Amino acid sequence: MVKISEFDSFGVEDLSREEYLKKQGYIIKNCKCPKCPTFVAGDNPIGYCFPLVGTSQKIHLEKDCICETCPIYKEYELTHTFYCTRCSQVCQAHKAEVAAGW
Repeated sequence: MVKISEFDSFGVEDLSREEYLKKQGYIIKNCKCPKCPTFVAGDNPIGYCFPLVGTSQKIHLEKDCICETCPIYKEYELTHTFYCTRCSQVCQAHKAEVAAGW
Protein backbone atom coordinates (compact mmCIF):
# COMPACT_ATOMS: atom_id res chain seq x y z
CA MET A 1 0.00 0.00 0.00
CA VAL A 2 1.25 3.47 -0.90
CA LYS A 3 1.92 5.79 2.01
CA ILE A 4 0.78 9.40 1.91
CA SER A 5 4.32 10.47 2.74
CA GLU A 6 5.42 9.40 -0.73
CA PHE A 7 3.33 12.26 -2.17
CA ASP A 8 3.04 14.70 0.71
CA SER A 9 5.38 17.68 0.73
CA PHE A 10 3.65 18.92 3.90
CA GLY A 11 4.45 15.85 6.02
CA VAL A 12 0.95 15.57 7.49
CA GLU A 13 1.16 11.83 8.01
CA ASP A 14 3.49 12.34 10.96
CA LEU A 15 1.76 15.36 12.51
CA SER A 16 -0.36 15.39 15.64
CA ARG A 17 -3.77 17.05 15.33
CA GLU A 18 -2.38 20.18 17.00
CA GLU A 19 0.59 20.32 14.62
CA TYR A 20 -1.69 19.72 11.63
CA LEU A 21 -3.97 22.61 12.63
CA LYS A 22 -0.98 24.89 13.23
CA LYS A 23 0.48 24.07 9.82
CA GLN A 24 -2.93 24.49 8.16
CA GLY A 25 -3.23 27.93 9.78
CA TYR A 26 0.20 28.85 8.41
CA ILE A 27 -0.83 27.69 4.92
CA ILE A 28 -4.08 29.67 5.02
CA LYS A 29 -2.33 32.79 6.32
CA ASN A 30 0.31 32.74 3.59
CA CYS A 31 -1.54 31.38 0.55
CA LYS A 32 -2.50 33.58 -2.41
CA CYS A 33 -5.87 31.94 -3.13
CA PRO A 34 -7.96 35.08 -2.51
CA LYS A 35 -5.89 36.99 -5.10
CA CYS A 36 -6.34 34.36 -7.83
CA PRO A 37 -8.55 35.09 -10.89
CA THR A 38 -10.20 31.70 -10.36
CA PHE A 39 -11.13 32.41 -6.73
CA VAL A 40 -14.75 33.19 -5.88
CA ALA A 41 -15.21 35.76 -3.10
CA GLY A 42 -16.53 34.30 0.13
CA ASP A 43 -15.19 30.83 -0.52
CA ASN A 44 -13.97 29.15 2.62
CA PRO A 45 -11.68 27.51 3.57
CA ILE A 46 -8.72 28.38 1.39
CA GLY A 47 -5.32 26.71 1.15
CA TYR A 48 -6.62 24.04 -1.21
CA CYS A 49 -3.13 22.62 -1.79
CA PHE A 50 -3.08 21.38 1.81
CA PRO A 51 -4.30 17.81 2.43
CA LEU A 52 -7.88 17.36 3.66
CA VAL A 53 -9.00 20.93 2.84
CA GLY A 54 -10.85 19.70 -0.22
CA THR A 55 -11.90 21.54 -3.33
CA SER A 56 -14.01 24.65 -3.54
CA GLN A 57 -17.76 24.37 -3.42
CA LYS A 58 -18.12 27.76 -5.16
CA ILE A 59 -15.53 27.68 -7.94
CA HIS A 60 -16.88 26.09 -11.10
CA LEU A 61 -14.72 27.73 -13.76
CA GLU A 62 -10.94 27.60 -13.95
CA LYS A 63 -9.36 30.86 -15.09
CA ASP A 64 -5.71 31.84 -14.74
CA CYS A 65 -4.05 29.92 -11.91
CA ILE A 66 -1.47 31.72 -9.76
CA CYS A 67 -0.47 28.73 -7.61
CA GLU A 68 3.05 28.71 -9.01
CA THR A 69 3.60 32.26 -7.71
CA CYS A 70 2.44 31.43 -4.17
CA PRO A 71 5.04 31.33 -1.38
CA ILE A 72 3.50 28.06 -0.13
CA TYR A 73 3.97 26.48 -3.56
CA LYS A 74 7.62 27.43 -3.53
CA GLU A 75 8.32 26.64 0.13
CA TYR A 76 6.88 23.13 -0.06
CA GLU A 77 8.08 22.45 -3.63
CA LEU A 78 4.59 21.71 -4.90
CA THR A 79 4.16 20.44 -8.44
CA HIS A 80 0.51 20.86 -9.46
CA THR A 81 -1.98 23.71 -9.96
CA PHE A 82 -5.69 24.46 -9.70
CA TYR A 83 -5.90 22.86 -6.25
CA CYS A 84 -9.21 24.67 -5.75
CA THR A 85 -10.92 22.58 -8.43
CA ARG A 86 -8.70 19.53 -8.89
CA CYS A 87 -7.79 18.59 -5.26
CA SER A 88 -4.74 18.88 -3.00
CA GLN A 89 -1.08 18.27 -3.81
CA VAL A 90 -1.30 14.78 -2.27
CA CYS A 91 -4.46 13.93 -4.21
CA GLN A 92 -3.16 15.15 -7.59
CA ALA A 93 0.23 13.46 -7.10
CA HIS A 94 -1.47 10.19 -6.19
CA LYS A 95 -3.74 10.41 -9.24
CA ALA A 96 -0.70 11.00 -11.46
CA GLU A 97 1.07 7.94 -10.06
CA VAL A 98 -2.03 5.76 -10.48
CA ALA A 99 -2.47 6.97 -14.05
CA ALA A 100 1.18 6.11 -14.71
CA GLY A 101 0.51 2.54 -13.60
CA TRP A 102 2.21 2.54 -10.22
